[in-house]
Amino acid sequence: MAHLRKLSASHCVLLAAHYASESDVSSLRTLTALREADLGLDLLLRILLTYLPDSTEPSHYVGYLADLAASELSSIDYETSSLDLSSVQHVSPSSARRGARKLFLLPLAHPLYQNESSLDPLTQFLIHRSHRIDAETGLLDLVPQLVTPFLHHSEYLRTWFVSNLLPLLRLGYEYYPTDAPPSLETFVQLRGRRAIDALLANLKQAQKSPNQRDPARDLRGMVGPWTCGATARKRRKLDVGQRRASIDTDREQEADDWEYLFVWLARQSKEDLPLVASAIADWDGPGDVDFGGFDEGQVYIDDDRQRQLELRYAQVALASLYMIEDSSPETIGTAHSILSRLNTLLNFDPPSDLVPGVEALPVYDLKSPLVPDPNPGILQDEKILERDNPATQPDRKATRIMELLIFSAFIFARLQYTVSVRDVARMYLRDDRTEQLALLQKILHSISSGPKKDVEYWRSFRRNVLWLWGWGCKNQGDSVRHGQGILGLVEERIVHIEILKALLENGHYALAVQIYVQDPSTHRILPLENVEKVVLEAIMHYYDNATNGNRTRGGMRRASDVVSIFSQHFPQSTRFQRIQALLAAAHAMSFYSLTLQHGVLFQPVNIRVTADPLSLLRKLLAQNSGSYTNLDDMISIGQNLVISKPSTILEDDKEPYLCDPAVMEKKKAAVERRVIGMAIEAALHENDFETAYSYVINRLHPSSSPVVSPAASNSSQHFSFSSDLSSKEEEEGEDVAWRAALMAGRHQSTPSSSATWSNSAPRSDLRRLEQRMELLSQALLLAPPSHLEEVLAVWQQCEGEMTHLLTQDAAEEERLNVIADRRLPGAFGNETIPTVQPRREVGRGATEEAPMGLFDVARGAAAAFSKSAFPLRGNSLSASRTSNDFGRSQTRTSTDLASDSESMAGLDDGQRVRKRDMVASAVTGGLASGIGWVLGAKPVTEQERD
Repeated sequence: MAHLRKLSASHCVLLAAHYASESDVSSLRTLTALREADLGLDLLLRILLTYLPDSTEPSHYVGYLADLAASELSSIDYETSSLDLSSVQHVSPSSARRGARKLFLLPLAHPLYQNESSLDPLTQFLIHRSHRIDAETGLLDLVPQLVTPFLHHSEYLRTWFVSNLLPLLRLGYEYYPTDAPPSLETFVQLRGRRAIDALLANLKQAQKSPNQRDPARDLRGMVGPWTCGATARKRRKLDVGQRRASIDTDREQEADDWEYLFVWLARQSKEDLPLVASAIADWDGPGDVDFGGFDEGQVYIDDDRQRQLELRYAQVALASLYMIEDSSPETIGTAHSILSRLNTLLNFDPPSDLVPGVEALPVYDLKSPLVPDPNPGILQDEKILERDNPATQPDRKATRIMELLIFSAFIFARLQYTVSVRDVARMYLRDDRTEQLALLQKILHSISSGPKKDVEYWRSFRRNVLWLWGWGCKNQGDSVRHGQGILGLVEERIVHIEILKALLENGHYALAVQIYVQDPSTHRILPLENVEKVVLEAIMHYYDNATNGNRTRGGMRRASDVVSIFSQHFPQSTRFQRIQALLAAAHAMSFYSLTLQHGVLFQPVNIRVTADPLSLLRKLLAQNSGSYTNLDDMISIGQNLVISKPSTILEDDKEPYLCDPAVMEKKKAAVERRVIGMAIEAALHENDFETAYSYVINRLHPSSSPVVSPAASNSSQHFSFSSDLSSKEEEEGEDVAWRAALMAGRHQSTPSSSATWSNSAPRSDLRRLEQRMELLSQALLLAPPSHLEEVLAVWQQCEGEMTHLLTQDAAEEERLNVIADRRLPGAFGNETIPTVQPRREVGRGATEEAPMGLFDVARGAAAAFSKSAFPLRGNSLSASRTSNDFGRSQTRTSTDLASDSESMAGLDDGQRVRKRDMVASAVTGGLASGIGWVLGAKPVTEQERD
């Protein structure tokens, strides 16, 4: 003791530094107690901070520190004999003063806390000592042993420990011990986003092993405590002149720290939604903080502030749902779980369960739209987290809107169209009708293109689509949207039309009839006239895309099926009748080959795009040899083509001719004439004169009301449909009829009975010529007066040929008579004559009758003008009966022709009517208006006629 008293204060300082460097806390305690006056608290703490090895167990000196802080060392008895003074006892006082003066001592305040002048020395020592332990040894787990005994000593020290040391210890030693945490000095300097990223970085790294991460634990145990040091971190950045910052500024910084966390959660929802869902599910928000008991009841957030932060937390949770970009069903389910948790936090009723079935879908009558002025810009990342964003306000309306959006995404996924909640919300806010209609059509096309669905699926599909349109309600009470739902900008009628089209496309005709025809409740939305139009368009779609006209195949079969099912529900529809006629025509044409221009094969749609559908029939006759013999089939095709009016079949105009049987028959008769004319042309093209002759004589009868309009001469004009007797098609029918008869009369092919000259050849030529003149007489009866001259010119040619043939016939007969005379007694016996005397054509004796010339006919015109064409028609019909066998066969033998000639030869002169006499009578009927001016003919009065 005596030796210790001899030591100066400088000696004591040097000796204390020596004891500290040797970790001799016991000797240092004794020295401090005996020389308390020379060793102040600040000096001892600096000596400890500087010279006590950082690796020393804090348990060795925390008691000493506690005694120093309590100033209780002097009351304890110490044994001075245990002190080792050898390190300083030989040092002179002057040397001791110089040594003490030069002794290096660290300041109590760590450089990061040097502005914290209000801190007591022990608090500064503990903080500085903690930093040195971590920096020099990396043994951060020693720091709690040093600091925790003194947490009650300073509120600042407790906050520092809770907000800095506790999160860092949990990060590096408890939650993620395998990862190296940042140093204490580095960590306490972190601010805002950087600090949040450092604390939660392991959550992102453990994304592939979700079972090994607990986001709620990290938020509760690290981020929550870290936010409590916001005020201290703010203060450390201020200089002395800024220390007196207001409480509002501190709270703003505190809110900023939480805001960084909220932003982090929202951003993670785009990349790792399960992480956010897990955090929200298990973490109750800013009031849910795990201090590990070190807070000792200290309140870091008051009730008002906690309520504000909790509402902000709920708003950010709602915003995170608007940021979800993934569209998988799992993601939609996760979003629903987040919304359920959010409703629980806000004490709202939970949303409906996310299960299939329209019965489980939510129905809310939203009195107003989501936002007064819809704008998808409010969903942008930089705006979605704004506090005043109307889409994310934590109220009942916003959560209901989100529930409807989630269920909309869920229904879209069930309809085979995956879309994220974010995209659904954007579409809702864009208010683009075109986009919504295109989406509906895309969904319907996707369903129709996939595997065939049953009736129950389509019933459910329809209910789901209607829910998407209105969200269970009709409208929002505004003038823009027709329904509240995601498809609400599309008119309800259009939605039903698209569904009806899909039902037809997928072959569910009975269901379509049940819903849209037989159910009166749907007629208010979709009237029957609209249903008829949709059905007709579907039929024509199948028809136009058919590659074959056979109604048992492809598109034609589907068109026929729809017609057969729906036509019975629209018995008064003229358009259904027209479509039936069109299908019948296309089906009949499918049995023939037909190639159009450039080698394109005929398809049913060609009928619809052809201005004159009957022109296709002309090509069909030309390309199918012998098809003209199926005259009734061709007439039926032609009538169906004209009745259907293919190019205007979907127009709304009514066709009166379909309702008036008399008008219909006249139209059919006109078409029949035109088709017969085409068949006659085809027969002549194939050199089948006999069939052409038969068609003219037996099928082309003069009309009871002949058309006399000169316009009939232009047969190439476009069809103009009308129910009037003088309609264009009737004119064309009459025009084709007389022209066909004229063409047949011009035909000069020789009979096929013999290829070489025989005794019957002249007779056969005469018979053919007689038939031609009979055809010309028919042409005279059918032709309008303006074309009589054209027919008569051909007649004159035939008459010249008749004169020539009659001369030959007379010469042959004379030769035969001479031969016969030679066979009489006394004549030469070596002459040979035919064994059979050829019969003479009726009225064709060379010496009995001379051919009548054109002007011979004209000179008798005045007297014959009183005769009408109809008695002549009767005569011609009578004459045609003798040769009706020719009209029923394509070829005739010379024996048949001879037989006909014999039957005609049996008639007496009173019963026979010469063809040229018939023609003369027929010509007079039109000479006055035709070529009568050439001949000087005058009309015959009624008196002269009598």
